[in-house]
Amino acid sequence: MVRLERQGDSFVLITGAAQKQDISMLTHAISELQKNSPDIVRIKEGLFYLDNSAGIDIRSEIKTILQKAVEKKDTGT
Repeated sequence: MVRLERQGDSFVLITGAAQKQDISMLTHAISELQKNSPDIVRIKEGLFYLDNSAGIDIRSEIKTILQKAVEKKDTGT
């Protein structure tokens, strides 16, 4: 994966392994906000997910995940 990020007045090319774009990137970023020393990389990943999820209904995705968790809890698995 390659992306261009703005850092100050310039742009930096970021390379690395492709990341699977899923809601866990956002939830991990949000959970970092509760920590005394949040992991800035995780927060940036959450921002990256939001920037690239323009065509995704995040509310629907979160609702589906929450429903699955409730169903899993109700069945005892």
